[in-house]
Amino acid sequence: MRTAPTRPRARPVTGPARATTGIVTGIATGLVTAFLAACGGTGNGASPEAPGPPSGAPTAPVNMGPVINSGARDAEPTFTADGGTMYFNCFERQGRTGSDICVSDLIDGAWAEPEIVEAVSTAEYVEVEPLLSPDGMQLYIMSNRPGGLGSMDIWVSERTEDGWSRPENLGAPINSPSADHCLYFAGQNWDVAYWTSTRPGGYGGNDIWTSRRVDGVWQEAVNLGPDVNSAASEHHSLPSEDGKSLYVTSGRPDGYGGEDIYVTTRRDSGAWGPLVNLGPVVNSPAHDRCPAFSPDYGIFYFDSEREGGYGNKDLWWVPYSAVEAEVARAGR
Repeated sequence: MRTAPTRPRARPVTGPARATTGIVTGIATGLVTAFLAACGGTGNGASPEAPGPPSGAPTAPVNMGPVINSGARDAEPTFTADGGTMYFNCFERQGRTGSDICVSDLIDGAWAEPEIVEAVSTAEYVEVEPLLSPDGMQLYIMSNRPGGLGSMDIWVSERTEDGWSRPENLGAPINSPSADHCLYFAGQNWDVAYWTSTRPGGYGGNDIWTSRRVDGVWQEAVNLGPDVNSAASEHHSLPSEDGKSLYVTSGRPDGYGGEDIYVTTRRDSGAWGPLVNLGPVVNSPAHDRCPAFSPDYGIFYFDSEREGGYGNKDLWWVPYSAVEAEVARAGR
């Protein structure tokens, strides 16, 4: 498997965008259709456009507005270290049908019209779940394109002088003959990987797995166990800044809606604790899933099918402090 980059500090941003505390500082049929259903299904969803929270930040989720969100699916954001560029999963953009990776730049405090990243997107296959490395030199995606190990694999593209390169398969142990997706890394040098897999040895359909890089070699994949995984679907494991918590999407029946976002915290023993629901500050009667942090960890982004949106899945945000406060208040 290819190596992951060292994580640099986010660069400060100056100019009009600094007035916010959010992002600037602070699939194909059959198996593919089943995959999208397992990862949140479909839905229907206008809220004020807001690239980031103002002073006196709101505690209720805010829709990112009609430039980023469309009548189709917009989900799974990832940001450059300065917060000035966002990549995300988009559907039905630029007259094209299907799933692509889009990019938008923050200009004078507002997001520009997204464009498809043609180098990593195809008309024939699925590309979703982008993850940008901290140095901005690698772009990870999930795709069902030919040449993989299983039905859906994780691929990586390198930034070159000519733009993004043709994506290459990450290989084992991240990928397997099953479906592998929703990749995240943790640690100063990204030496710990978390991702979702349907490989044998799990507790349900989608489970969270991990691997650690030792002397440059990724070790055998390990299931996070029954405190995190269940007979339901668990996917998209977002690490906190200190790596001691993972924010996981699950369709288990004890939530507020279709899919909810939960958190698990690592015990002193190193084992992960039970998943804890984040509560109504993030979760709703609809599907709420696939969180992401702003580069400064001040904003908690996620996609949702809740009322007040523009289409299928929309991108929303809430201050991370509101998430932390809700979990503490409820004793979760």
